[in-house]
Amino acid sequence: MIRQETESDIKESKVQENLAKWQSTTDPLAPLSEEQMDLVYEMGDLVSSMYTNPEENTEHATEVETLEKPEYPPVIHKMQDYIQWMIAAEKDIKQENLKQYQIYSEQLKKHQCNSQQLFDHTNSALEYLIQLKNQYENVTEKTNHLHLLSELLMANQRTLKEKKQSLNSKLKHFTNFTKCQESIERMGNRLNNEECIKVLDEIDESISYLNDHLHYKESRIYKMKYESLLNNILNKIYDYVNTILVETMKQVVDPDSKTHILPQTPSVTESLVDSAFSLYYGKFQSVSIKIRFILNSLEEREDHNEQYKNILSDCQKTYLTQRLPIMSIAVSKALAELKEKHRVDHSKLFRSCSLFTMKICQDEAMCYNYFFTKPSTQLNDYLGTLCQHLYDTLRPNLIMINHIEVLSELCGILKSELLHEKVLDNDQLLKFIQVIQQLLQDVEERLVFRSNVFFQHDLLGYKPSPGDLAYPEKLEQMENIALELRDRRSDSRNSVVSLESQEVAHINAAQMAHFRSYTGNSPADLHGMWYPTVKRTLVCLSRLYFCLDRNTFQGLAQEALVHCISTVKTAADLIASRKTPVDGQLFQIKHLLIIREQIAPFQVDFTAKETSLDFSTVQKAALELYSHRSNIFTFNSNNALLEFLLEGTPKVKEYLVDSRKEIDKQLKHSCEEFISHATRILVGNILQWIEKAEHILRIIRAESSPSQELTVSSQNFGRPRTVASIIQEAQKNMKSRIPEIQRSMQLYLSNRETEFILFRPIKNNAINAFLQLDQILLTGGYSSEDQLLIACPSPEQVNILICSVSLVGGQDGQKAVV
Repeated sequence: MIRQETESDIKESKVQENLAKWQSTTDPLAPLSEEQMDLVYEMGDLVSSMYTNPEENTEHATEVETLEKPEYPPVIHKMQDYIQWMIAAEKDIKQENLKQYQIYSEQLKKHQCNSQQLFDHTNSALEYLIQLKNQYENVTEKTNHLHLLSELLMANQRTLKEKKQSLNSKLKHFTNFTKCQESIERMGNRLNNEECIKVLDEIDESISYLNDHLHYKESRIYKMKYESLLNNILNKIYDYVNTILVETMKQVVDPDSKTHILPQTPSVTESLVDSAFSLYYGKFQSVSIKIRFILNSLEEREDHNEQYKNILSDCQKTYLTQRLPIMSIAVSKALAELKEKHRVDHSKLFRSCSLFTMKICQDEAMCYNYFFTKPSTQLNDYLGTLCQHLYDTLRPNLIMINHIEVLSELCGILKSELLHEKVLDNDQLLKFIQVIQQLLQDVEERLVFRSNVFFQHDLLGYKPSPGDLAYPEKLEQMENIALELRDRRSDSRNSVVSLESQEVAHINAAQMAHFRSYTGNSPADLHGMWYPTVKRTLVCLSRLYFCLDRNTFQGLAQEALVHCISTVKTAADLIASRKTPVDGQLFQIKHLLIIREQIAPFQVDFTAKETSLDFSTVQKAALELYSHRSNIFTFNSNNALLEFLLEGTPKVKEYLVDSRKEIDKQLKHSCEEFISHATRILVGNILQWIEKAEHILRIIRAESSPSQELTVSSQNFGRPRTVASIIQEAQKNMKSRIPEIQRSMQLYLSNRETEFILFRPIKNNAINAFLQLDQILLTGGYSSEDQLLIACPSPEQVNILICSVSLVGGQDGQKAVV
């Protein structure tokens, strides 16, 4: 016991020690934050306040008086007291929680009582409803029976009405005949109204119905009656329309009237034009109101019956027949006045006559639309008759036109001004378009014919004048003029000149630049300095390109270029005979370059297909016939005459001729001739000596045992002094003639690239000539002393010589450095 007390004391002291260390400042067992400490203190104050006597606490005295008396917890000294207090607290809590459920239970009991009462009332209401339902079913059954009887009666009544209506609708087509006949007689000439349209509708309906029900009694008879009645009213309509049109035309064609003038006639004044327009079209427009309504109704019924189509066609024919005489006379008269007014200017004549006719077609179509809404073939034929006057007026003038410029201008007018998109899309101008297209074909045909005549007379038959062949004088003169203009412009920069002189200088420079081609800056590039046949050919092709179709233009262009090249070749030969071959060759090269450059923009193929007869088989067959002449009259398979007829027929060959390639071929040939001629001018004697020396060397090689005496050096032409003189003469020619050749190339071509291309093979040929000469000297039996005497220059030395004597492009381009 003492031991237990001792252990308990130890534990208590240990607990007290731990409690002392619980919140120690140095090493606490369970450190608390300031916030936690504040909560602990608050709990301590709360507990102390619960066990404090309210009478001693003066601060809360007022609060206790206002509230109910609180139940303070009992003072607990033992564990058992605490447990008892806990059990009592739990009971109080349980009672407190069950209080709301007890209240709810009492409410449920009240609701149950009310529900029972409601259920009793509902049962009594259901009994009343069952009784009411039985009574309703009885009444409904009786009502349905009565309703069925009523519906049956109404259905019988409806059936009877339908049968009555069906009989009336069928009998209507038989009984309405008299009514329609009386209506037609009553209308008389008042046909342009709704009553007439209504009668036509009834007649059409009756005819259509009777036609579908021919099995009815007397349906065929009444159908014939209705058709006769329709024919009668349509004839009345036609007579009515015809009478109005004839009276209107009599008002227009009044012999006492002085205003018989066609509208839009160029020779009348504006007032007369207005009066003529109102006369020819205004009267018809005003009178169209009287018959337009009935005519439109006929057009709507055109597809219903053939009679409508015939009567409408007759009305259209009457209208066009009435207008054709006066319009035909007036149009021909107006075209004659235009022809007389523009008898000199064909372009204005074609343009004014065509525009006038087009306006007439539009006005006539507009006047036709006053009466009719649908187009017809008769209207097209009528407009075609009016447009034929245009063709008859212009065709004689077209045959008399010989100038290609005028014909090409007419092609442009007809294509661009009269056949543009708006005209082609206009259905009213179909006949006008056909006439214009026919005129265009005639103009193109005339243009092709005159082009062929132009090629024969103005190209092949051209005889050049001395001024046309004055080369290079013309070029030198133009170059001097250009130099003077340039000097004047340079002087004007250094001195004060007037504004007018500057403008003149600018205009001259612009004109010079405008007429230059793209091949160079030579005076020959000026359009006015071209050879006439070249200028004529290119101008002609430029006009034909926009007028003719591709195939026709290709054929004419091929023929024109062939003739043009031929005339250039002829002129080059004449210039070569007059001056020097170099001038003729450069003239030909320059103009071939111009032709090739100017035809490049044409987007066509200059290839033409030509045919020819091959008579080579005829000659062969004739020889066979002659060699087998003994078998001419034999009757077997070896008959010589029969073989001649079968094998001796000439063959037709087709081949393509390309003008572009022909120009390139001719240009290449001319350049080769120029290069060859220039080479002969520079080293001609050396080339002749090389030919002789090579001939001797071939003889030496051909001999089986060559003789040592037969060498090039042993020949008279091969002596060292002779060879040396030839070389010296060639060097002298290169020094004197190379600047002349280059000067001519600059004058004709004036294009560094072209000059370089032409001069490079000349230079190479000269170098190769000296190279061949040097090789022959090595194998021709010449000693070293002979070679020193001959002093043949090396290729490098020849190149240096040629470069040293070539023209240097200075300011004037005419100085040479030797």
